Amino acid sequence: MLYQQLPAALIATAANSAILVLILWPEIPQRLTFGWFLSVLVLVSGRYGLLRAYRRTDPPSADWPRWAWLFLLGVGANGFLWGFAGYFLFAEHSYVHQIFLGFVLGGMVAGGMSTLSSYRHAFLVFLLPALLPYTVQVVRHGGDVHLAMGAMLLLFVTMMWMISERLYATVSESLQLRFDKLDLLDDLRSARDRQVAINRELSAQIAEKQRAQRDLQESCERLEQRVRERTEELARSETALRDANRRKDEFLAMLGHELRNPLAPIRNAVHVMRKLEPEERRLGWARDIIDRQVDHLSRLVDDLLDVSRIVQGKISLHPTTLDLATVIDQAVEASRPLIEARNHDLLITLPGHHVQVRGDRVRLAQVVSNLLNNAAKYTDVGGKIWLAVEASDRRVSIRVRDNGVGIAEELLPHVFDLFNQAEQSLGSAQGGLGIGLTLVKRLVEMHGGNVEVHSEGPGQGSEFSIHLPRFLDPAGEIDAVRSNTG
Repeated sequence: MLYQQLPAALIATAANSAILVLILWPEIPQRLTFGWFLSVLVLVSGRYGLLRAYRRTDPPSADWPRWAWLFLLGVGANGFLWGFAGYFLFAEHSYVHQIFLGFVLGGMVAGGMSTLSSYRHAFLVFLLPALLPYTVQVVRHGGDVHLAMGAMLLLFVTMMWMISERLYATVSESLQLRFDKLDLLDDLRSARDRQVAINRELSAQIAEKQRAQRDLQESCERLEQRVRERTEELARSETALRDANRRKDEFLAMLGHELRNPLAPIRNAVHVMRKLEPEERRLGWARDIIDRQVDHLSRLVDDLLDVSRIVQGKISLHPTTLDLATVIDQAVEASRPLIEARNHDLLITLPGHHVQVRGDRVRLAQVVSNLLNNAAKYTDVGGKIWLAVEASDRRVSIRVRDNGVGIAEELLPHVFDLFNQAEQSLGSAQGGLGIGLTLVKRLVEMHGGNVEVHSEGPGQGSEFSIHLPRFLDPAGEIDAVRSNTG
């Protein structure tokens, strides 16, 4: 603020000094007056040069003390020149010129107060050297008027200093408020900038989330479309598979009936041939072969028809209370021709008391017979087959074991699958449709039981175990062993 108000102060200094010289020219020695005026102009020029240097440099806040001291030197020199005028340009014999000089000095002091109060003690640097010499001159002349004027000048100096202090406080407070306002504005701008940045970032995040949400929605829609397509495709595949299974089952049923039709006349012809006297030995041999093959083919056709009925849900059981020994006898009798034909030893172990179960006599005998036939087929000629029945309080177990070709470990989980022939992996010459064990599993499960298989591996034989719910019998258990060699 000091340098901002300096141009007006320089103009006022030059103008007032010129007027003062003009008025005092007739009363004061002209060389003294002209010298003072020239000194004032030199000082004004110097201070103007300082102003230009300040504006040109635009110094930072750190350099402000140096520029303040330069400014104070100019103010002190100006006060000294005006104090010089108050003492040496004092008209000794003209009260009018004395009063005019005091008036000019008072005006310069009043004007200096308005321009110098923004910097503490700057006004005092100008006030004291400017007025004290004039006050000394007034008091030195003595007399009531001059003494009164001296007292008033001292009071004026005091009042000017006090007013300048108040003005300095006001200016300082105003400047402080201004700086606080600027700081507040800076803070508000910074807060606004931060808010704008946050809003921009938030908008970017919202846009990113919206894009991600759109992408997710599109992905969900594509996924739903794919799921619908796959569901429709699976539905079509399932329908086609059901149709294929239905046609397969219908074909198997039709095939079984068609195969059974020619078996009846062949079997009848064999019975007729048995009643006739054979003319030669080869005729009997051929007849026996036909009879065995017809029996084998009949069993295959029966198994095929049974599996077809089970798959279609058309087979039904006729459960009664059965003596398990009777079921075993019926099964052994059905399998005996195959066992004897392959010269196997059959060892049967039964409990000594009656063991009863609830089931269909024909189907349970068929299950045991299928296991015996399976053991006979996959055991080398002259092998051994064990059939054992074990009973506990709640269930009955039927075990069929052989010392035949055995089953590889990787084939065990699949031996009960439909149309599976584990024996093909072992290179056995015996074949089949791969439905006998499937039929065993299905029929046992229909009786509320389960079937298991165990084998140590190829060449180690195999064991099939059937577990059925027991129909409790109060009789005790006495093991008996019955051996039959075919």
